[in-house]
Amino acid sequence: MGEYVYGIIERKNAPKNFNIKGIEDSDVYTINYQDLTAVASKAPMKEYEPTEDATEKHKQVSLHVLENYTVLPVAFGMVFKSRGILINTMRKVYPLLKKNLRLIDNKIELGVKTILPKDIEVFESKTGKSKEDYIKTCEEEFVNNLGKIAVQSKNGKLFSERLAFNKSFLVEKDKIDNFSAELEKLGNKYNPLKIQYTGPWPAYNFVDIKIMSRGR
Repeated sequence: MGEYVYGIIERKNAPKNFNIKGIEDSDVYTINYQDLTAVASKAPMKEYEPTEDATEKHKQVSLHVLENYTVLPVAFGMVFKSRGILINTMRKVYPLLKKNLRLIDNKIELGVKTILPKDIEVFESKTGKSKEDYIKTCEEEFVNNLGKIAVQSKNGKLFSERLAFNKSFLVEKDKIDNFSAELEKLGNKYNPLKIQYTGPWPAYNFVDIKIMSRGR
């Protein structure tokens, strides 16, 4: 059995155990190194397939911890052979862990996607603009207005022809309501588009989530 890691948090005020089950239905606890601690649980040493059940458990642990702590996320499936190897890895990358935690301190990630309707011809007749012009105007206003509230933003892949806009935003926790209110205004203005709003998440798109390599 190894140590499956979900993320890294500041050690201050962190509990020894979290009241939640993780991968393999194991208890989630903390493993300390200096002023940091890894959120972990016991799990077999193996390659973890990103099944719906496994990824959901990983996500739920991260979200549970995120409620009270800034979480430096670790990639799904990261399991270390022993506690000693995990602590030694944290020691080796300690400056990088601290740097990334400072970057995302008291911040979360929010995702915004805008999706075009299936019938583009009807859409263009209602808006009076071509799809390309409408998307450009929409993107400029979304980026400008939401960017004023967010600390940073990152582009996501446009994996569908109907996906007009896909961005992740790094937002301070006390500005989530402001961000949500502004997005609602934009959604009403660009109502032919369907908006998908997700989060809060740990800041997966704003830190190097593969900074820790497992040992066997």
